[in-house]
Amino acid sequence: MTASLAVALLLSSQPSSAGIRWERHFDLALKKARASGKPVLVDFWAEWCGWCHRLDRTTYVDPVVAKGAEDFVAVKVNTEGSPREMAIAARYDVSSLPTILFLTPRGRPITRLNGFQGPGEFPRTLERAKDQSRRLIEWEEALERNSKDAVALTGLGVHLFEQESYPESRELLYRAARHDAGQPVDDRRRTRLLLGIIQNYDRKFAEAESLLKDALSLQPEGEDQPKLLFVLGRTYVSWGRHAEARRTMQQIVEEYAQSPMAQKARETLVALERKR
Repeated sequence: MTASLAVALLLSSQPSSAGIRWERHFDLALKKARASGKPVLVDFWAEWCGWCHRLDRTTYVDPVVAKGAEDFVAVKVNTEGSPREMAIAARYDVSSLPTILFLTPRGRPITRLNGFQGPGEFPRTLERAKDQSRRLIEWEEALERNSKDAVALTGLGVHLFEQESYPESRELLYRAARHDAGQPVDDRRRTRLLLGIIQNYDRKFAEAESLLKDALSLQPEGEDQPKLLFVLGRTYVSWGRHAEARRTMQQIVEEYAQSPMAQKARETLVALERKR
């Protein structure tokens, strides 16, 4: 092998020094992600954002970062660009820059990074996002095969709740609740608990009460019983039904005195007494 050929082969095996290869159209990036099965890396930026430009000059041109980003479809979205780009930023609740968002091929949030991160740490961020994406993509593919797959519906719904994507979380968890009769009782209770929290937040108190009572009725009773009762009691507080709230909080204090919820229940009872 000649020296020049050896050098050429060595260089061809190294990460590109040109940095991450960016798509410029979000919808096209999602299509490529669905075709390839890769997650999506979205860089939200604006012309005035100095830290965004610093990402371009440092992190994104780092050879290790560029190599790691090959496991994603990468796309840039200008938050002050076209109406479509601004709509995408609004959809994902981008309120500060820089924001780096990782999505599944179907556009569901995996995780996000708010602020600048240098080339030393960013490869680990890419690796964590890739690891997280595997199970989420499996659930999405399971739903493509069977839209009533309770495990996939629950998994995605819980993940989106944790990502504060509440509207889609609610839709998935409601679908899960309709099809989860064969699932473990703890999973069924968690689904109804999260739905109750969402509906309480949206001031849909009657629906929250129904969901939480349904969860409390599932047998055998689980360790989450005092938490379910506490969320039910807080729903009654928000609803203005203080008598039911007192009874529910008192039940926690009497039946689950060793639970962390017991102290919260006592504090709520004190606050309710002040309202008499």
